[in-house]
Amino acid sequence: MKILIAAGGTGGHIYPGLAIADKFKEKMPEAEIVFVGSLVGMEKNIVPKEGYPLEYIRVRGFERELSLETLAAVKGIFDGMRDAKKVIARHKPDLVIGTGGFTCGPLLLQAARRGIPTMIHEQNAYPGKANRMLGKKVDRVAISFMEAAAYFPEDKIFLAGNPVREAYKHVDRADCRKKLGLAENQKMVVAMGGSQGAGSINEAVIQYMVKHKDNPEIVVYHLTGRGQYEKVIGVLKEKGVELKDGVNALGNIHIVDYSNEVDLLLGAGDLVISRSGAMSIAEIAAVGIPSILIPYPMAAGNHQEFNARVLTDQGGGVLILDKDLTPALLEAEADAILGDAPRRQSMAEITKKAAIYDADLRFYEEALKVMK
Repeated sequence: MKILIAAGGTGGHIYPGLAIADKFKEKMPEAEIVFVGSLVGMEKNIVPKEGYPLEYIRVRGFERELSLETLAAVKGIFDGMRDAKKVIARHKPDLVIGTGGFTCGPLLLQAARRGIPTMIHEQNAYPGKANRMLGKKVDRVAISFMEAAAYFPEDKIFLAGNPVREAYKHVDRADCRKKLGLAENQKMVVAMGGSQGAGSINEAVIQYMVKHKDNPEIVVYHLTGRGQYEKVIGVLKEKGVELKDGVNALGNIHIVDYSNEVDLLLGAGDLVISRSGAMSIAEIAAVGIPSILIPYPMAAGNHQEFNARVLTDQGGGVLILDKDLTPALLEAEADAILGDAPRRQSMAEITKKAAIYDADLRFYEEALKVMK
C-alpha cells in the first residue's frame, strides 16, 4: 500500500496531513506514506521531523495583482504538473490525498487523470478556490464544517472534522489548573494570534494586561508570536508592567512568544482570545473554552470569519472583526464574560458540541471505501 499526501504551506495544512498519516500507520503498519510539498512552505521543517519522507515539486503561490511574480507562478504550474507526473510515475500510489498547499493541485489533478483514488481534506468553513476546483475532480471530499458542504458536489462530501492532537482530546481542567498553580478564585485568559503573532490582538491585549497587572484574580497568558515578543515586552515596560523572564512580580501576567503546550493553557483557561484559523477552532472546540474570535482580515476568501461564525453564531464565542477591534471593546467583552459564570458555562457547552474527536478515523474509514 503506497499513499501520497500533498500537504504544505502552513501548519494548518500540514498537521491534518500528519494526523491522517499517523492513523494510517496505526491501522495499516505496512502502508508506505510519502509526503509531497514545496520548498517555499513549512513542510520542509516539519514533515521530516515526524519521520515521513518528503518529496518536492516546483510550485508557488499567486500574487493578488498582475506582476512578474504572477508570471513566475504561471510557469510554476507547468513545472509542478511535470514534477507531479514524475512523482506519481515513480511511486505508483494506491491513494493520493491533499490537505492543502500549493502542491495539491498538480498532484491531485495528475492522479485523477490516471484513475488513481483521490481525496481532499478541506479544513475551513469556506473553501478556497483551489479546493473548490479539485472537488469536482477527486473521488471524495472531507469537510470539517457542514457550512462547507454547499461548495462541493453533494455525492462526494463527508463530514470528517479537523484532526487535533491526542492531548486536546483528554484535557482535565483541574489537572491543567493545578500544573499552572491557579487558585480557585483566579480566572485565566489565554491570548494568541498564531505562530507569527497578530499585531492588532497584541496591542489590544497589552491594554488589558495593563489594567489587570495588579489584580491577582485575573491571570493572562499572552502568546505574542515569535516576531513580536520583544516589542510587546518593551511596550509593557513603558506602561509600567515590569517583567522578569516574561512574568510580572505578582505572577498574573505571563508573556511568551510561542508555546508547545497550548492544550494545557486552553485546558486551564476561562477565556481564549484568538484568530480563527481552522485548527485553532478545532482545538478550542475540543477543549470547550469560551472565546473571543478576531478573524485575520487578509485570509483568502475571508475564510477565518466563516470559521469563527461556526462557534459565535451559536453563542459559543464572541466575534470581533479586526477593523472594529479596540482595547476598550476587547476589555468590555472579556470582563463581561469573566464576570458571568452561567454564561461561561453555556459558551463552553455550545463550543464543545462543535468538536469532532475522531476526524482522523473518519477519514481513514472513508479512504478504505474509496480504494475498494
